[in-house]
Amino acid sequence: MSLPVRLLVAAVLFVGGALVGLAAVAVHSWWWGLLLAAVASIGCVLALPARWWVQVPFTLGWWVPFVIAMFSRREGDYAVGRHPLDYGLVVLGPVLELVALVKLVLRSAPRGAR
Repeated sequence: MSLPVRLLVAAVLFVGGALVGLAAVAVHSWWWGLLLAAVASIGCVLALPARWWVQVPFTLGWWVPFVIAMFSRREGDYAVGRHPLDYGLVVLGPVLELVALVKLVLRSAPRGAR
């Protein structure tokens, strides 16, 4: 695949990851929302092909709304604060990165080593 096409795919996946991350931040305050966010986020990473220009933009895009939500709002509170479900979302981010990393490492491992 040519470089311009890869860049376009990476940009689209970055935006897609940001949308999935935004949805995760929006619904994580309910237990079923956090479960849905985890299944959708990890499911997307598992469904995407194991290529660095696919996995990395999606997971980086997922982090954008999460990091923005970590900062204080004008009201003085946080979108992601100290509730146990908030910590679930904080754990989901590294888990998402770990799943993507494992997929990339397994893809690059020699066939006999698996």
